[in-house]
Amino acid sequence: MKQNIKLIDIFGTDLFSRAKASELNAKIIHNANEVSLDFYGINFMSRSFTDELFNIIVANGDKTFNFLNCNETTKAMLKSVSEGREHERKLGLPHPKMYKFENQKQLVDFLIAQ
Repeated sequence: MKQNIKLIDIFGTDLFSRAKASELNAKIIHNANEVSLDFYGINFMSRSFTDELFNIIVANGDKTFNFLNCNETTKAMLKSVSEGREHERKLGLPHPKMYKFENQKQLVDFLIAQ
């Protein structure tokens, strides 16, 4: 079974946030073996939405996904996130020290002391 999802009908012209992408996952028909995502009219797609979109595709590994009507901006974001996912993320930063405050006064005292 094939399914065509017009993203503009669900989200409007802007695709942003992981939560919004998760909404898309709920729209995918379980027994569909091919899903076409139609990007017609999409003006903006955030990195977080795009990354979560790839997570959805991986989670639905038994399905074929097609991207239709992508503009140059959408293509560039898909390419950028796809390439970023191919490499292990190495931030090179130490883990930050965690602080716990029992109340607002402790937090304020701490911040003033900094």
